[in-house]
Amino acid sequence: MNSVGNKHIVLIMGKPNCGKSTSLMNLANQERIAYLNTDCKQISFKSNMIERYITNPNDVLSGISDIEQHPDIDMAVLDTLSFLMDQYEQQYVLTSTNTQKAWQDYAKFYKSFIHAIKSGTKDYVILAHSKDVLNEAEMTLETKIPIKGSVGHTGAEADFSTILSAKKISIKEAEKSLNDLLTISDDEREDGVKYVFQTRIDKDSIGEKIRSQIGLWNRNEKYINNDISLVFKRLHEYYA
Repeated sequence: MNSVGNKHIVLIMGKPNCGKSTSLMNLANQERIAYLNTDCKQISFKSNMIERYITNPNDVLSGISDIEQHPDIDMAVLDTLSFLMDQYEQQYVLTSTNTQKAWQDYAKFYKSFIHAIKSGTKDYVILAHSKDVLNEAEMTLETKIPIKGSVGHTGAEADFSTILSAKKISIKEAEKSLNDLLTISDDEREDGVKYVFQTRIDKDSIGEKIRSQIGLWNRNEKYINNDISLVFKRLHEYYA
């Protein structure tokens, strides 16, 4: 059995329509990528990924087991963790006659999923919807993945070492942060909007759960193109 220590796992958090799914467009060798679709809607670009619609959350666990044993798959994408846990709640918690046990099983299912990817050998991209939640103790807004039960109290973000935030920013804001990984196309200038990943927290994003290893990103790379291929290129270089 593999030790739990897969360093090639990235969590991408973001509100709807902030470019989470489209960040997959530039991935090479898509025929070697498994796409686990819990949202059960069509991906927004032409894709050659091996797509599997998830209607039963337990299929994700068996799917990861299959992926790990498949020599022709290099990467797996879960779109999204939020809907996966919503599925589990709808199918197994709300229908249970023993609510307490059902919520315990909900937490066990989540931990089984985390263990499966952390003990795996493939690259994993985990997409998740985010929500602004009031921290009543500190009276500040925190951006979190809205997962319920004991998992939600701890925060799913605690299980990931590399967390980026998918955002839409103005071209004016993007121009302040240009770097080798942040470019602006003519179409983006015409639209006036740039889809990006934010890689680190600053004074304007204190409540967010962005996290990366020290030195993974340069100081001037607060924003980078919302391109998963750039993220994994840097991650593999960092751990080479």
